[in-house]
Amino acid sequence: MKEKLKGLDLLNFITLNFLIGSIFGTYYEQIITLVEHLIKDGQVVWVSRSGLIYGPLSPAYGLGTVLVMLIFCMYSKKNYQKLKVFIYASLFGGAFEYLVSFFQEKIFGSVSWDYSSFFLNIGGRTTVIYMLFWGVAVMLYIYYLYPLLIKFYLKVKGKIANVIFLILFVLLIADITISALAIYRQNMRHKNIEAKTFIGRFCDEHYPDDYLKKIYDNLTFVD
Repeated sequence: MKEKLKGLDLLNFITLNFLIGSIFGTYYEQIITLVEHLIKDGQVVWVSRSGLIYGPLSPAYGLGTVLVMLIFCMYSKKNYQKLKVFIYASLFGGAFEYLVSFFQEKIFGSVSWDYSSFFLNIGGRTTVIYMLFWGVAVMLYIYYLYPLLIKFYLKVKGKIANVIFLILFVLLIADITISALAIYRQNMRHKNIEAKTFIGRFCDEHYPDDYLKKIYDNLTFVD
């Protein structure tokens, strides 16, 4: 099903997919971490894997979901065999994960994962195993979730839905902006650079290191 959404409908549908991908990614990471702690030390440890300060949202997964929607579902002009879709999706997932890690390091001076000790890792930023997981996840989205989301959106679209999606979109942009500024300022503090602007001082006061540590438990700085 390749619905050619345009304009406001496309923006609304992007917002919907971003939210679903972000929420799914956050709880997926938290469950994986919980299982790892159970296996290693037999303890139930529930830690934050959110990528934003407010809400259980991981923008990396949200962006990945939107790109998959646009590339594989809405604007793909060919009906590939499922094996080819799996291969392309795996390559996409590996490249996406690598680039997210790369740009996080270059922009914010930190990384949220390091696969250097994993088998068949690529620069510590992704691994062949996780690339295959990406392939499976993308196929599940393409063949099962996407058609359901399209049907859902086409049923609820209208003036009220437009207002709701607009509010969600604005809140997402605000959350992403605040989170990015807070993490960037955290990197500046790590380098012992004093705040020289109102925004910097605001971040130091409201989003200090101990506060951000509770949210970004797996974030490490790269000197």
